[in-house]
Amino acid sequence: MINKDLKVAVLGAGAMGCLFGGLLAEKGLDVILIDVWKEHVDAINNNGLKMDGHGGDRFIKVNATTDTSNLEKVDAIIVMCKATALTPALNSIKNIVGEKTVLMSFQNGIGHEAIMQEIIGKEKVLGGTTTQAANILGPGHIKNHAGLPSWIGEYDEGGMSERVKDVAETFTAYGLETIASENVKKRKWMKLFALTAIGPLSAIFDLNHTELYIDNKEQLTSRALGKQIILETRKVALADGVEVSEDECLDMFNKIVDSKQTNKSSMAFDILYKRKSEIDFISGAVSKIAKGHGIETPLNDLMYKMIKIKEGMFI
Repeated sequence: MINKDLKVAVLGAGAMGCLFGGLLAEKGLDVILIDVWKEHVDAINNNGLKMDGHGGDRFIKVNATTDTSNLEKVDAIIVMCKATALTPALNSIKNIVGEKTVLMSFQNGIGHEAIMQEIIGKEKVLGGTTTQAANILGPGHIKNHAGLPSWIGEYDEGGMSERVKDVAETFTAYGLETIASENVKKRKWMKLFALTAIGPLSAIFDLNHTELYIDNKEQLTSRALGKQIILETRKVALADGVEVSEDECLDMFNKIVDSKQTNKSSMAFDILYKRKSEIDFISGAVSKIAKGHGIETPLNDLMYKMIKIKEGMFI
């Protein structure tokens, strides 16, 4: 059921947080963006959120803040902060979590839900994943690269619930296509397949998706390498109880690449701007889970080590 009175907070108003929050606010939903970047927050409050790219260049009126102490409780919290900042960010917003508040992470990688459950409570945490893409162009200014779907679902138990269906229907009605999933864990792994192939290579070579996998004169080599990384990751997913076919695990990677997005991965921007990346929740998570099952993952291990070497130049 569509809930026009749904109050939404977005924890982490980076590119993706602004994209999700901006699209929902543009259609009239009650949204508050939460971020520590004061210049960014001030620009949004003073001028509106500038969103370029897919859907047309425009300004969107949406509220933003760096201080949640005076905010009322909300119905849904979209978690978009960096995984490296997840624990302190969650601790800072406990006052806006009500009895029926649900939280959903659309962050890259796997492992965030366990942290959210520990801090906020297991019963409040949904799973989420997205194929959307955006990047920051400046304070209060983002670029939207596509109009692709997102998924949410009950994380631990799976199956379909009324609260998942209601949030998905409301988000979709207000401009953010969201699909209620009966197996969101599998969906998160399907996104992870693409991330292990796209994120590290985009960061290592400083190339966007199209440059890396379509325009490149060695595209056959690059796409073959991406496929090898994904199939290696699939072995780990299967061992971890996620039933996924070879076609399924390649599906999201192919959709992202074939959409000809001109953005670099968020990991590439992390390396470019000398920030700690989310590699521990992507290739690092695959390697860690694989070790628990006695599986070797040389490609994921290599991606992890190369990004760590990149980070070692500035962290």
